[in-house]
Formats: sequence, structure tokens, C-alpha cells
Amino acid sequence: MDMMMKRVLLLLTIASFLTSCSQSIKIYTDAEAGAPFPSYKTYTFLDFTDGNKKTITGMELERIRVAFAREIEQKGFKFSDDYPDVTIQITVYHREAQDRGYYYYPTRSYMERAIAVDLFDTHTKKHVWHGAAVGELNSDPGQRAENMPELAKAIFDKYPMQPAGES
Repeated sequence: MDMMMKRVLLLLTIASFLTSCSQSIKIYTDAEAGAPFPSYKTYTFLDFTDGNKKTITGMELERIRVAFAREIEQKGFKFSDDYPDVTIQITVYHREAQDRGYYYYPTRSYMERAIAVDLFDTHTKKHVWHGAAVGELNSDPGQRAENMPELAKAIFDKYPMQPAGES
């Protein structure tokens, strides 16, 4: 193999490794077929789980709730504690994850975080929508706070309705 081909292979290997190490976020959603999404106009939040309250600071939980409230309101919803149309549960999960090693690169372990948003129809008590973002946990709380609005938007971009006033 000539020197140029070796360099190209080396660059491709390095690019592949760097791509596998990127902090990409995956978005997952699921919607109940036949749910009356256009009729939902008001919302409230369920409290965070006891586990979330023990492992995440109150400041960060509040940032998460505010970011998601802004996004749901962009969809035309209004907050209401008085028998709202949907109840929203936000849950944060953490787990150790691994990137499989390639060639000479070892397997890399990291903390993964998932933020799940579940909407429940208050009238029927049915789970009507689930959205989640999964990716590598940034250890800097300031960076997480800075990225939270973008994360909430990415999840709600997959919600089955456009914001009020859009087609």
C-alpha cells in the first residue's frame, strides 16, 4: 500500500472514531393513535419523581420544567391547575453507557442521560404522547442549563401538532 493510501485510511479511522465519540442526542417519540390532540388546550405538570428530587438539584429541576413549559406553550397550550386537558410528567434517567471500541481504540464508558416527557389525557386518564431525548450527560450544570431550551424544542418538534397560528 502506498503512503497516500495509508494516510487516507488513517484519516478515515480517526474521523470514524471522533464521530463515534460525539455528543449526539437522539429523540424518540410515540403518540396514541386517535388521541384528540387538537382539543388539548390546557396543561399542568405532575411533580418530579422522588428519585429525581434526590439526584438532581432543585435549581436544575426548575430549569427543566421552565424549558418544557415554554415549548408546550409554543404549541398553543395554556397552564392551568384547574382540571387541565393534559397532565405532563417529566422524568430524568441516568445510566452508564459505552461506545464500542474500534481497532486500536478502547471501549469508552460515559454517563448517559434521558429526559422523558409524557402527556396524559386528564379526562380519559390515557397516556397519549411520549417524547424522550437520550445522549451523553454533560458534567457541567451550566452547559446543561444552556442547552435545555434546545433539548426541549427538539423533543416538542416531534409533537403531533404545529404551534398555534402555524400550518
